[in-house]
Amino acid sequence: MEGVLIKQKTTMNLKNGVAKEIRHYIGAIGIFLLVIGILIFLSYNEIPNMNKDVVVSIIGMIVGSLSVVIMTVIGRNPDEVNELKKQNEGLTSKVDHLVTQKDELEKMLIKIQTNMIDQLTLLGANAFDTIYNKSGKKCTCGENNCKCKGE
Repeated sequence: MEGVLIKQKTTMNLKNGVAKEIRHYIGAIGIFLLVIGILIFLSYNEIPNMNKDVVVSIIGMIVGSLSVVIMTVIGRNPDEVNELKKQNEGLTSKVDHLVTQKDELEKMLIKIQTNMIDQLTLLGANAFDTIYNKSGKKCTCGENNCKCKGE
């Protein structure tokens, strides 16, 4: 029984989210139609001089909100756009940080490779010298700077 209740609650939450979007669209379209209706009304009727300032200011406020209405109708919510911009900036900073870390790791790897090559070169040289000196050739002249080369 609890599983059925949970399923119904999630279904209602989805419906409420969709219902909220539908209410936004209907409200936006209603304001848009109101502005069009006022424009049609004013094209046929004249505003009296004593109420002209009030009517013009009210119409100005309604028309000023028309950009938000149009954005809502076409599916762009200004808050959502700002949120996505902030999220994009956060991701950009994370990417920059990761690129910096990658560069540091590459430098460390290059340094390790250079050190390993140097160590292997020294090891090889030591091994060669050890094998060459154990060849059994000894100098017969007994000098430090031997020119006879162990003959």
